[in-house]
Amino acid sequence: TLRQLLSHTSGLLDYEDLMDPADTRQVHDADVLALLAREDRLAFAPGTQYRYSNSGYALLALIVGRAAGTGFASFLQQRIFRPLGMAHTVAHQDGVDVVAQRVYGYSEVSGHWQRTDQSTTSAVLGDGGIYSSLGDLARWDAALYDDRLLSAASRKAMFSPATTTTEADVPYYGFGWRLNGRMQWHSGESIGFRNVILRYPDKHLTVIVLSNRNAPEPYPLALKIAQRWLDTLQ
Repeated sequence: TLRQLLSHTSGLLDYEDLMDPADTRQVHDADVLALLAREDRLAFAPGTQYRYSNSGYALLALIVGRAAGTGFASFLQQRIFRPLGMAHTVAHQDGVDVVAQRVYGYSEVSGHWQRTDQSTTSAVLGDGGIYSSLGDLARWDAALYDDRLLSAASRKAMFSPATTTTEADVPYYGFGWRLNGRMQWHSGESIGFRNVILRYPDKHLTVIVLSNRNAPEPYPLALKIAQRWLDTLQ
């Protein structure tokens, strides 16, 4: 179900585990569906457990694109980025658009930094591929407090516990959000990038850390930044 895809309780295998390591071509969302269609097994019966799976996001992107009749990237541009004035945000498709003032990803290899900006999974838009800026993400975050993007009922559903998890600092998962007490957060990474967002809606406080490097994990830094602000807001 859509709810199971949103909450990582579908049991679908992660498509990255199904890819041929020898195939260096980039995978797209439609390819994820093709990979899953070849399987006759699940990790568990749908709705019975939690396991983070990027396959769910890829399928959700295909569903949104089909329902909108425009494709997922166009839907995001028309219904989210443009209305919110996110002029520096794009769901990047190689050969279709240009990322202005683009920052490339890097990884430290043997003591030297090497550009590692794209991998075989970088073209999947359901679980990534969004290029943005702190200013634009602040506009998007602000819209999560009112009805510009979602109704109050939809926002409540998104930030309500949908399932428990065994992940560190994630007692519950909502729809695309990790939930830990007063904090709503999520991290994301791709080759050469590690990012995280922490939200404390009761204080209208959001911390976003974007990095174009493979390490370190930015979550601990974001927590420290948030705590400094929270201490002043007590």
